Amino acid sequence: MVGQEPYTGNGEHPIVCILRVVLLGPMGIGKTTAIRSLCGDLMVDCDVPNMDPSSAAKENTTVGADFGIVDLDDGEQLHIYGSPGQDRFDFVRGWLLSMAIGVIVMVDANEANAVRTAEQYLQTVYSVSEDMPCMLLLARPVSADVSNRFASQLTTALGIAVPMITADVRERSQMLDALDIFSSLLAAI
Repeated sequence: MVGQEPYTGNGEHPIVCILRVVLLGPMGIGKTTAIRSLCGDLMVDCDVPNMDPSSAAKENTTVGADFGIVDLDDGEQLHIYGSPGQDRFDFVRGWLLSMAIGVIVMVDANEANAVRTAEQYLQTVYSVSEDMPCMLLLARPVSADVSNRFASQLTTALGIAVPMITADVRERSQMLDALDIFSSLLAAI
């Protein structure tokens, strides 16, 4: 999608290509942390105190769409949106997905129900857009055995393979590597 920078006064409006990517995943998986790693304090978060600590042991939870911008080469910008993980905010997910060029689904492959969780989020994506241009699965760091087993089980459950990488969302360099891989997938479209 194309946006415009503010009018500069010289009669020209430089065009900036804006790519929108949505991070999906359960509450507490690290969507806000991932955006903060990439954008620092230049992000907008929609965190409020967590009133349901039994569902996730965390102090705050997202109730809207977290947002950050990563400047790419040639005047392109990657707008990253973090979707709330709680099902009661699934209408926000639908809205975010409707404007996205791609989705990064975040999972913890160590969890017993990780395949089902990933499958549910991928089905959410397909329910909004059957032809989402680009998807990537971003898993918390796990052993090679766990990663391979998870990828195999998910492929069997879905009937298709979804590209998957692991990264620690707290580490900016790992998140930049993940975005680099994601942008390569976008370029292949």
